[in-house]
This record gives sequence, C-alpha cells and structure tokens, in this order.
Amino acid sequence: MALKILYEDKDIVVVVKPRGVLSQSSSSFEEDMVSLLKKHLGRDGYIGVIHRLDKPVYGIMVYGKNKKATDILCSDLKKKNIGKTYEALVEGLPSEDTGRLTDFIKKENNNISRIADKNTKDAKEAILEYKVVETKHSEGKDITRLRINLLTGRHHQIRLQCAAHGFPLFGDYKYNKRLAKEKSEYDKVLTLAAVELSFNHPKTGKNMNFKIDADF
Repeated sequence: MALKILYEDKDIVVVVKPRGVLSQSSSSFEEDMVSLLKKHLGRDGYIGVIHRLDKPVYGIMVYGKNKKATDILCSDLKKKNIGKTYEALVEGLPSEDTGRLTDFIKKENNNISRIADKNTKDAKEAILEYKVVETKHSEGKDITRLRINLLTGRHHQIRLQCAAHGFPLFGDYKYNKRLAKEKSEYDKVLTLAAVELSFNHPKTGKNMNFKIDADF
C-alpha cells in the first residue's frame, strides 16, 4: 500500500490514513499505519503514535519520528493544543445550523460506546461543535454535510453523538439503526473524514496546518 505523505522532516511525518487501516500497531497480519511508516523509514525507524482514527475513518494524522517529538505532541494533545476538524455525511438535519453537543460517553468492553449519565463510573465528557455545510433531499430523507470540530477525543465520539442527537452517519453499522432495515448508495462506506489538522511543530514551534478534501 502506497503512503500518502503530506509533510515529513526529522521530527514528524504527516500522512493520510486510508479507510480500513488501523492507525496504531496491530497484533494481526493486517497492515497498519505504524508498520507502513516503519517500512518507509527503514526497519530501525521510530514511529510514535500521538492520536488515533477509527479503522473505517479516512484522514490526516501526524506521527513522531523520535521520542522527544512524540512526547511534546502527546502533551499538546492532552492540553487541547492540537486542532482536529472532520467532515461527515449524516441523515437528517440538526435543529440549528451551528451547535455544540455535550454528552457523557462510557466505553464498553465490546468495542462500542454509549451515552451515559455523568455520574456513571468511567463515563467521560464528550464535546464537539458542528456547522451545517449543505443539505439536500434524496431517497425520501435529508442528507446533510457537517463540518465538525472535535474538542475531546472519546471512543467513537462523533459517530455516537451524531446518532444520539438524531442525525446518524451514513455507513455506520454500529450506531445507525436504520442500516439493519435498508441500504442506500451512501451505506457503502462510513462517511467520516479527518480533513484538517493543526498543531505547533514540536521542535520549531511553527504552526503547522494541513487540509484535504473529504472523498464522499
């Protein structure tokens, strides 16, 4: 599999993760981004995982090429100094053109999460902001493109919150209940892409910003 590299220097590498590829090391024989990047750098190359994308999600990721750069970027992520913007295609129409969703999410043992009461053990606050980009009517339903700024990084956060608030993602077999009943042209892939990533370079401090177009 050919890597799509957007930027690379001695400290970091910025890549586009394809759908169907794990963003961290895999214990199976499947290809993952870490093994692909190590092939690119050479067997002894260092690849530090800073953030993750779900396996079916397409989009921009940054990896550290040494421990110092990785530690700095991981610290920036915890401090919410790394900006992550997504685009999603959902069914339905939010009640407002712009909004903020705030919920508490609990991750379960079967690779699924659920909305929970804030007092639930291990439940974590999940916050995102969205903006309606466009809406059209097709096959008897509204189809809406959202631009989403992720303010926290919880397990399946965008997918779960959008579904819980009445506008689930197309292609989401975990959280879109309609998919068990019918199929449409939009159900072939999960319509979620990480389209913009911004951060300060771990060595120079320079602001780095990368953008791609969503491919749905």
